[in-house]
Amino acid sequence: MSETIPIFPLNTVLFPGALMPLRIFEPRYRQMLERCLDGNGRFGVALIKSGKEVGASATPYELGTIARIERVDEENNGSIPIIARGMERFRIVSLDYSLPYLVADVRLLEELVDEAAEIAAAHAREEVNRYIRLLLAVRGEWHRQPELPNDPLGLLHFLGTVLLGLSAEIRQRILEAEPVSNRLEMASTVLSEAAGQLEKNVMRSGPGEDRSIFGAN
Repeated sequence: MSETIPIFPLNTVLFPGALMPLRIFEPRYRQMLERCLDGNGRFGVALIKSGKEVGASATPYELGTIARIERVDEENNGSIPIIARGMERFRIVSLDYSLPYLVADVRLLEELVDEAAEIAAAHAREEVNRYIRLLLAVRGEWHRQPELPNDPLGLLHFLGTVLLGLSAEIRQRILEAEPVSNRLEMASTVLSEAAGQLEKNVMRSGPGEDRSIFGAN
């Protein structure tokens, strides 16, 4: 299935199911927002491959995620706050640079839930449960228990939020991985490494001190 959508090149990666707050202030993206609100509220989020997020034009990676606008707040200090949710992934077929903002013909990607996905999901649940429990312990919230989706796609959507602290390049590699089992396995490996580092931080600082184990984007 194909679709023609505006593209928002950003220095971050949106996963299906994850929420993304944005502040729209550049005139070209205000124009893009008007187009989206007049239509179906959908645009594409793609990691910048070259160029800059603000001002000059940017070239995005070919694979990104459809974002659907869920809320638009009143303008504040020259910017319009919006919240969008990641939907399905897409691959850019062609780019149109004729407007102030990028427009692309994209091919929507089906999720290939292969036979190995259930096994990969079970492993991923173990790693994300370990990681989240460590985070809660660091924050002194020992009583809380993480509730994780059981199905592979639901778990992938959940991981879209958990993996926010990773570098954009790592998140892009996970987003591009096929089939679903490979994406889950890649996420499991990253979360296992993150949990191991967090355990070291806990040993050094003790519970109650919330330290980020990831570098800022």
